[in-house]
Amino acid sequence: MALEISRWLERAWRALRSPYVCVLEDELARTRGEVERLRGEIDVLRLENRAVVNSLLGTAGVPPIETPRPLPSVPAVRRRSWAQIATAREIETARTAQKREREAQRDA
Repeated sequence: MALEISRWLERAWRALRSPYVCVLEDELARTRGEVERLRGEIDVLRLENRAVVNSLLGTAGVPPIETPRPLPSVPAVRRRSWAQIATAREIETARTAQKREREAQRDA
């Protein structure tokens, strides 16, 4: 029963999507692929540039520059609302209080 409903919903979703949305989704997929390809090229070019600079410095008698490897890109941290922050603090306070009570019961 649930499988039939999900199939029906999937068909309805496909039918309701306009051709414009499909074109936008295809363009987005192509653009994401191109961005990833370009990021790879940028990394290769950075390594090549570093090698050339170190080679020139070595010719001049200067020790090579050691640069740290770039860190992989980390997704942005989701900002929390004040209500979420307050809730998290309350939960942490309650856990700390429970921990103290358990320790007090053990010591008693």
